[in-house]
Amino acid sequence: MNHSGYCMKCKTYGTVRAPELVQMSNGRVRVSGNCSRRGCDGRISKIVA
Repeated sequence: MNHSGYCMKCKTYGTVRAPELVQMSNGRVRVSGNCSRRGCDGRISKIVA
């Protein structure tokens, strides 16, 4: 499944590279991973449920 989100470092929307589903303390689920844009090592985190 492809997840996309906004990278705060390079200021663009992109797909999440190496996505991980993480359950937060309030019970909601978020996708966390790295920006897929070349040369950017920013993190993308997005709540999915």
